Amino acid sequence: MPSQRAERPLPWSSRPAGDTGRVSRRGHFRARVSAGAHLEALVAAALALAAPAMAAPAEGPTLAKEDTMRTDVSTVLVKAPRVTLEEILDRVARGEARRDSLIRDQSFTATLRVMRDTEGKKGPILFLESVNKVYKKKPDMLRTIELRHYEEQPDKGQKGGNDDVDADFSPSTGEEIVNFAFRPANRKNFKFTIEDRKLLGDHLVYTLAFEPRSALAVFEPSGRVWVDTKEFVIVRQEIEFRQSPVPLILKGIKNMVVERERAGGFWVLSRVLVRMELTVPIPRFGRAFDFALGCSDYTVNTDLPDSLFAGADKQGRRERAGAKVSAGKKHS
Repeated sequence: MPSQRAERPLPWSSRPAGDTGRVSRRGHFRARVSAGAHLEALVAAALALAAPAMAAPAEGPTLAKEDTMRTDVSTVLVKAPRVTLEEILDRVARGEARRDSLIRDQSFTATLRVMRDTEGKKGPILFLESVNKVYKKKPDMLRTIELRHYEEQPDKGQKGGNDDVDADFSPSTGEEIVNFAFRPANRKNFKFTIEDRKLLGDHLVYTLAFEPRSALAVFEPSGRVWVDTKEFVIVRQEIEFRQSPVPLILKGIKNMVVERERAGGFWVLSRVLVRMELTVPIPRFGRAFDFALGCSDYTVNTDLPDSLFAGADKQGRRERAGAKVSAGKKHS
C-alpha cells in the first residue's frame, strides 16, 4: 500500500480555483497541489499562509507609543547691548592692575639667547646665551643670580661676560612690556579697534588692534593683543614698528612677539621674541639677529625673606653662581 503523507492544514476557508482538495469540518482547506497546478494557485496558497500572521495581532501586552517629545517653540529674539570698546579698555586696565596688586613676590629662571647672522647662508649661529635666576619682592626688591653665561667670541680681558647684550630686570611685577599701550596714562596716545571675537571653551577672547593716534609718531609701535575676558588680562601681543626707534643703529624691527602663561593662578611673562636688522653689518655678527627671552620655573607669593636681597646692586646682581663659557671652554 502506498504510504499516506500527512496533510498540512491550511488556514483557508474556501477551495482555490483550478485545484483539488476539500474543506474540513473545522474550516481548514486540505489541498493536494499537483505538479501541473497553475502558478496562481501557488501564490494564493503562500498568501494564505502569511495572511494570519499579518492580520492577527500577536498575543501578549500591547505597546503604546506616544510622541510627547516634539514641541513647537516660537522663536524668541533676545536683545542685549554689546560691550563697547571703551568698556573693554577699562576692564583690561582694571584686570592688569588687579593682577599686579595680587602678586607680592615671585621668582623665575630667565634664559636670554642672541642668534646672529639669521639671514646668512650658514643659518643662525648662537652668539650669546645667559641664564639667570631672578627674585622680586614688592615694593622694590630685586636680586639676579647668573647661573650660566656663554659667548661665542668674548672680548679679551673682560670679566663677567658682555653686559651690553645682557638682560636687566626691574623690581616691578607689572610687566609693562605687555600692557604699555593699555595703561591709563598711555591710552590717549593710541587708537584701538576690535578685530575679532572668539569663544574658546567657556570664555571669550578679544583681539584688539592699536596704533599711534598721531601720524607724526612714526617711532611709536603698533600691533594687536589677545585679551582673555575671564580675567581681562593680555595673554599675547604682537608689535610692529613703522620706522626703527633707533635708526642710526637699527634698520628696523621686523617682528616682536610677547606671550604669557599661567603660573600659580596668575598670568606671567613667558616669552619675548624680537627679530632685528642692523643698519650696518658688524664684523663677526652680521646684519640680522634674533633676540629671545624665555621665563620659566615660576613661583608666586612664597613670602621670600628680605635677607635674600641683601647686598644686591641696583640691577639686583649679587654674585655669579655659574661659570662663564666661551666657544666650548669654561673660565672661572
